[in-house]
Amino acid sequence: MREWEAGKPHELEVKVKGNAMTQKYYVDRLLPIYVDTMESMRLIDDKPWLLQEDGDPSHGMRKRGLAQEYKEAHNVQNLSHPAQSPDLNPIEGIWLIIKQRIRRRVFDSEEEMKEALQEEWDKITMEEI
Repeated sequence: MREWEAGKPHELEVKVKGNAMTQKYYVDRLLPIYVDTMESMRLIDDKPWLLQEDGDPSHGMRKRGLAQEYKEAHNVQNLSHPAQSPDLNPIEGIWLIIKQRIRRRVFDSEEEMKEALQEEWDKITMEEI
């Protein structure tokens, strides 16, 4: 006997409303990657490297917390940047190009999606930027 797909139990995905990223997540998972990159760049070129972030609360720009303490401990200076200002952040335009190019594609795995994103990233020309 065949079973209807709609009748089978489905995994329920619960999405957090609003800002789902906390300072703890940011400090544990993302900020160390940025800090390592900045430290590597300082070894190559001893210029004052700045970290550009928007005003997302998880970045610790407005309220002292884990993120700000981590940045201070690793000599990371922030470039002041207002929240919700994609026009001041060049990467936003690049993401828009990539999103438009892959919006109708369906991926069977996370790895397939990463490959597609990398392919589209590599195709972007300086004229488009």
